[in-house]
Amino acid sequence: MLLDLEIRKISKVKTDTYFIKTYPKTVLLESLNSIEFRLKLIKSVVQYFFEYEWKDSYLVLKSQKFNGNHHKLNKTQLIELAKYLDFIHSKGVYHGDIHLRNIFIKNNVPILVDWEPCTVQLINSRRIIKSHSKSIAVKDRKNKKISSLTDKKGFLRLISKEAFNQLSDTNEMENLNCQELLDFC
Repeated sequence: MLLDLEIRKISKVKTDTYFIKTYPKTVLLESLNSIEFRLKLIKSVVQYFFEYEWKDSYLVLKSQKFNGNHHKLNKTQLIELAKYLDFIHSKGVYHGDIHLRNIFIKNNVPILVDWEPCTVQLINSRRIIKSHSKSIAVKDRKNKKISSLTDKKGFLRLISKEAFNQLSDTNEMENLNCQELLDFC
């Protein structure tokens, strides 16, 4: 386990059952109370074991480790993911990094993993939001915060390249929820 000493950079440890990441408090951009609130929200909506612990100089995130292949989602899985994304958005929770590597399939249900973009990190002293650049919504990039728009943009990439090219950063993407985006496509 981790020693209670000053952690100076983000670290990752994989065990047989857990994925553990540590973040020095110095790289966490927002106030610790804001992050604590968001972590409680995340814990209430994740579909697997997830816990966090504050130490003197760092934050530890521990989650269930998933193994498996990442493959294109079928229509049923896209519907389930759309419902789940609409649910978390209704709770004020945004993932911020929707792509195939962050989705595992368990009993034909997509499980969304890798929630730390929600903690809004300062990276390289400049970069404020950690996500794949093609999937950050233009408004979110401008406002320097993750919202449902970035999740919807990532979801469009999962639907199809055509859907992504047609609807990314449009009024339709902004006004429709994920289930409606899927129906629209």
